[in-house]
Amino acid sequence: MFRRVESSLPKDFHFPADLEGLGYNINDTDQIRSIEKPDQEFHYFISKNERCVEMQREAMNSIATLSLQNPSLPIRAACIRREVLSRLAASSMDIVRLPIGATPKDNHVPILASSHLPTAKRVIVYVGESCQDLGIFAYRLIGANNLASGSAVEFVNHLKTASRDPPAIIMANPGQLIWYRRGQRAMTQQTWHAIPRDAAVSESMMIDSVRNIVPQNENIQKHVACLFEQVVEKLPSQNAKIDIIGIGDGALEVVEFLQQDWKKWEGRVDAIVVGASHIWKTDIKDEGFGKFWGRRGRAYLISPENLDAPLTGRDEFGCNCFSSGEPSYVELIMPRAYKSMLDYFKVVADNPGYEAEPQNFSEVNSSD
Repeated sequence: MFRRVESSLPKDFHFPADLEGLGYNINDTDQIRSIEKPDQEFHYFISKNERCVEMQREAMNSIATLSLQNPSLPIRAACIRREVLSRLAASSMDIVRLPIGATPKDNHVPILASSHLPTAKRVIVYVGESCQDLGIFAYRLIGANNLASGSAVEFVNHLKTASRDPPAIIMANPGQLIWYRRGQRAMTQQTWHAIPRDAAVSESMMIDSVRNIVPQNENIQKHVACLFEQVVEKLPSQNAKIDIIGIGDGALEVVEFLQQDWKKWEGRVDAIVVGASHIWKTDIKDEGFGKFWGRRGRAYLISPENLDAPLTGRDEFGCNCFSSGEPSYVELIMPRAYKSMLDYFKVVADNPGYEAEPQNFSEVNSSD
């Protein structure tokens, strides 16, 4: 019987976690482009080897540990997550660790919150998909368009400049729920699989059910509960009105959580908007929440129609439905439709007692 000794196995792939080392930079229009070929976007499929592709992608997306170890490295050479978090920090978005009270060395999940959260009159809570990194909406849009539009940077800056008294923002982090002890940070499943291995053909490390888990944040359901019970409920003013944006599975978990104790939240939540709703009318069990959902809930759906075009779906989802202007990808709903979502929140805030009129497509359908 033949076997290969470990020393003869192919070494794992390594790519430097900085843009210049990968052959890219951020140009004057905030696009990540090749240094040698300024018109070329990030080249994803550099090899037929899946592990090679995976490691290069993670190096590009990473927190740029090389930059953290070398503060003299220009920030524009840092990779995507480091750059995004740096810009959000400059826009007065602070890191808050969950569970509250955790130290940097404790297992924790980082979230983002506006520095003026305790004094804000309105608060917008964003809960995205469980596959995304903190502050990231869609890596595909960052690569194709620019860094600000594919992340929360453009969203946060728009909100800050749209009003003299802007709402505070709380950004959940349902994706980074795995604790990497050696790196002392939380990460997504995708990043976990890109941790360096002994060999390129080695299996990914197993996730320890105790050491690699964050207390009270073991899964997306518990993360949402921790977020609302420890942050949304306690850190803002008790008089602050709360608007909620949920995308994909994040929307489903928010609705499930609120229904469990709606009487506690009904006086504080002003409106809810969801993207790519997984919430069916039959999922609404609490009668009081169901009435609120019908009056002040709104769903933005995958659709080739123009943004804000009214869509059928109220009978299935229990609230008025509109086109997100995005025909294909759930992760692009937020960047495409966030301005419309914020406009809706403002309408509700400016009109006490606001109730959305049910959409009626019967006349349209009867004429077909």
